[in-house]
Amino acid sequence: MAVYVDGIDQPAVFATMGRTGASSLPIRRVLMHSRRMALADIDAWIGKTLFIPPIIKLCQITRQTQFAVSRLLWFTVALDQLRLAQSLGQQIIAGLFALVMMFTASTRADFLTISMLWLRVMGWVLLSLDVFAGVVKGDWIGVEIWALVLFAEYAATIRTIPPSETEKKQRDARRSEVLR
Repeated sequence: MAVYVDGIDQPAVFATMGRTGASSLPIRRVLMHSRRMALADIDAWIGKTLFIPPIIKLCQITRQTQFAVSRLLWFTVALDQLRLAQSLGQQIIAGLFALVMMFTASTRADFLTISMLWLRVMGWVLLSLDVFAGVVKGDWIGVEIWALVLFAEYAATIRTIPPSETEKKQRDARRSEVLR
């Protein structure tokens, strides 16, 4: 595997170090100057690995679009906020949020939805803080909100839902019957 530093192929550095017993200084230099992953790359990897596969499966099972699932998850977040509200002001704000989300989930379910990187990053930070507080204090109330927000935001990033395996099999069976 070649390692590139400033556009220069560096496998020779590793090969000569093994034979000559040189210090690890060149390794540190290579690691320090290697291309760092951008925040968007990390976000894309997390989405593709953790969130998008279950969202796609849910969309295939329920036969809903990814936008409808995103709005449904935002509505669930609003209801959870309403459940956790303690003061009258919090209850009013959470209730209005739930009404708006219910309206958008029912009337604009399949409309295009945008997802913002800054909101997903904020969701990751706040989820991490809530999990840390849950571990330290043992208070896990409200941690699910940020997980639901992340699922809703990553659902909005999906542009197409592939057909499920059963749909593919049915389509192939119909094609084979037509060809007979």
